[in-house]
Amino acid sequence: MLSRNIKWNEKVKFIISDVDETIADLYVEASPEMITELEKLLAEGKVLFLISGQSIKSIKWRIVEYIRKDLRKRIIVGHCSGAEVWGFDEQGELRDAPFYSFYETELSEEQKKSWRGVIHELVEEFKLKILPTMPISEFAKKTKGDPLSVMLEDRGPQITLEVINGYDLSPEQPEKLEIQVPQTHGHYDLRIPILARAEKLLEEKGLPITPRLAGVFAIDFAIKGVSKTTAVKYVVEHDSILSSLGIHKSDIGNSESMEVWGDKFSVVRGGTDRHISEALPKEVRSITFREEKSEEFLEGYNTVVWNGKEHLHNGLLEFLKTRNSKGFATK
Repeated sequence: MLSRNIKWNEKVKFIISDVDETIADLYVEASPEMITELEKLLAEGKVLFLISGQSIKSIKWRIVEYIRKDLRKRIIVGHCSGAEVWGFDEQGELRDAPFYSFYETELSEEQKKSWRGVIHELVEEFKLKILPTMPISEFAKKTKGDPLSVMLEDRGPQITLEVINGYDLSPEQPEKLEIQVPQTHGHYDLRIPILARAEKLLEEKGLPITPRLAGVFAIDFAIKGVSKTTAVKYVVEHDSILSSLGIHKSDIGNSESMEVWGDKFSVVRGGTDRHISEALPKEVRSITFREEKSEEFLEGYNTVVWNGKEHLHNGLLEFLKTRNSKGFATK
């Protein structure tokens, strides 16, 4: 649904938020203003669960390390789409071990190696030109729109391909690539044939890895059966984790005590933030800060579209600044 007046939820205690384009732009740090607002929430005793396809390393240097050490104990991080969940100790340092790790329990060393062999095979077969991760503006300058130029990052429990120039091709572009790119949901998306080939290779090798569309232009190669739903369910069902954050199950027993922030809840073309919502009661409010179509949301869930002047991470910042006011109302 599209809300014309999204008010701050005064009863919220447990906030579950996506990272990329929700709290910070892709591969860059959160703004000082965003850090200030997050610190205010944590100082009030609220808990922040950051959940992302990114690695724990990325989330630390872009967000957590800018937050005061005495407040970090109220933060947990579900990285690589929920493959692991980490917390911080009283000194604000990363704990010695994650609360759980499906990467270590579900995959043998031989499977980890074979998985990376499949990625190498895909790169060779599709003649992809690999670049390291970088801000999108920098990537655009370097690649000049080349669809086969992609960013590849091995995050340990997840491997991600960012197909930035190839997820929305013109009808003429596939003809020049010598790759059959079918029209899917009205778009010529290079990820679709890569995804299909990846599924076949992974199945042939018997690997418990699932390739999935993610974000706007990514393919995530993630552990089968693991998603943002996995991480959220695990945390809310384990009082030992909640108590380490200073809250208990009784504190989040009603829908208003929790809230979800994200930017991709559409069930079309890889909206993975909806998996956060799926782990919670349908009444819990999920706010998308992207201009999404409400008809593409999960049916029956309380998903609303922020329609302030700003969007994505700037939209979240705008929303946070409405606290203690009557909310943001459009004219």
